[in-house]
Amino acid sequence: MYEFVKKGAFMLLVAGLAWGTASCDDDDPDYSNVTPPEVAVTHSISGRVTGIDGEGLSATVSMNGTSATTGSDGTFVFENVAAGTYTLKAEADGKISKETSVTVSDSNNPVWNVTLSNEGTTVTANADGSANADVTSETLKGNEKGKIAMSLTAPAGAVEAGEQIIVTPIYSTDEVEQAALRSVSTKAVGSTLLIGTRISSSNASVTLQKPVTLEYDVDPEIAGTITAQKYVNGIWVDAEYTVEGGKVSVVADQFTSYSLLCSATISLSTTSEAVSFTPDSWDNLYGSGDMAVPSASYSYKIGTDISSSGTNKITAYLIEIVARAAGAGVTTATGTYPINVTLPVGTAMNISGQQEVITLTASALGRSVSGKQYGTVSVITRTWNRQHTGGSN
Repeated sequence: MYEFVKKGAFMLLVAGLAWGTASCDDDDPDYSNVTPPEVAVTHSISGRVTGIDGEGLSATVSMNGTSATTGSDGTFVFENVAAGTYTLKAEADGKISKETSVTVSDSNNPVWNVTLSNEGTTVTANADGSANADVTSETLKGNEKGKIAMSLTAPAGAVEAGEQIIVTPIYSTDEVEQAALRSVSTKAVGSTLLIGTRISSSNASVTLQKPVTLEYDVDPEIAGTITAQKYVNGIWVDAEYTVEGGKVSVVADQFTSYSLLCSATISLSTTSEAVSFTPDSWDNLYGSGDMAVPSASYSYKIGTDISSSGTNKITAYLIEIVARAAGAGVTTATGTYPINVTLPVGTAMNISGQQEVITLTASALGRSVSGKQYGTVSVITRTWNRQHTGGSN
């Protein structure tokens, strides 16, 4: 009897262990095919505000009712921006403000590098209605050979005594009225803006009674390729001008903008560079519990890197042309990309990015200067499990 009971107890114990093992197998989750999370797409708009010299400015950048103040290096950022089109405006004391339109879509994070020039110089007409002003163009820091001296000479009777004339250099074709330069048809060989001048009055009702002279002191070699235009009724038309050595004289018969175009050409090509993230991957394929992934930090470039130096005036002019077209100076910025997902056991993810790089080359008279403009940053996240790739953006 004792042996029977003992054997029966042993059989019950074995059966119990077998049942318990089966129960654990039924409750254990299948980590081989867990659905990986999908990372929500987030956007930012960043950039840098500089002077013509390439140095960062203390500025305010507004965007559709919100605003940001630049850091000590002139950089700014708008985080968590929804897809859409935005109007950005950069303003700084003593500078001429600028606006642009930026479109955010897909996984793109636009970068706006904006250069603000100084406000114009104001002169007051003498008792006889004459006036004189001397202005020197701004240049990229270290590229002083690219400066262009210009003067305004208004004869007696040009305006009423005491009236104010404002002389403002024009540097960039991205100004509103300068857009016409890209498509204007002219008899001259010049096609790229070397320098320009806007003359205006503080009194909108004032007009020039007599033509004034705008004189520019440029290198004689480039002067031979110059043509002059003026902005009239929304289009650029040929202006009266003369060239003598390195002196270019333009007849200004009304308050408007005047431009000197030269034979320089600008070409561009687009590539991209990898953007590094820290950390850039998270592996929970065989972990012991959920893994939180809050964010990743990254660095990218803002601005334009011009490696050439102005060894002569022609090269210095070309450096200015590239800087005005693409922005002055370059800096490295850091950002934080929000991820905010939880990786269950059996999943993993990584993050990578690319930044658009546009190489601009300005060429004239056998010389060339190139610069790299750093633009939109694209971010891609990818998640997967033990068997297949999951959601990505």
